[in-house]
Amino acid sequence: MAFSNGDFNMHPVIFDDCDEVVDEKSNTFVALRLVQWCKNDDTPDKDKAKLELRKWRVKDGEERADKGCSFLTPEGPGELAKVLIKKGYGETSDLLHELSHRKDFKDAVEHFNDKATDSDDSSEFFDMRNILLDNDEEDENDDVSEG
Repeated sequence: MAFSNGDFNMHPVIFDDCDEVVDEKSNTFVALRLVQWCKNDDTPDKDKAKLELRKWRVKDGEERADKGCSFLTPEGPGELAKVLIKKGYGETSDLLHELSHRKDFKDAVEHFNDKATDSDDSSEFFDMRNILLDNDEEDENDDVSEG
């Protein structure tokens, strides 16, 4: 797909390490992609590419870019992920499964409660490390008897 802009044509170069379709219907899909928009004579450079969330249409076997946006900062995609989760999007089990494949997952779980303040009432909390890390160890404060 080319984009005509005055005296030159622009075309997207999509880098394969980030090319994820997140929604689709009929001949239209939304994708999260690492894209560099190049003039016809430009050499693609991954360092110049930006992460985009964009609608694409397929016509006659060719993808055509539609409305979308590029993230302005490296923190933008992470903030989007947090907002989507905060607003209730995504199945919790699917999200935890994907998070469990991250290199920093175990460390994040082990230090999850480290940010709790002294004013927090710890009796209202459970140790999610036991759940997420599949620990069989019981907390010595868990003396709950059925009755």
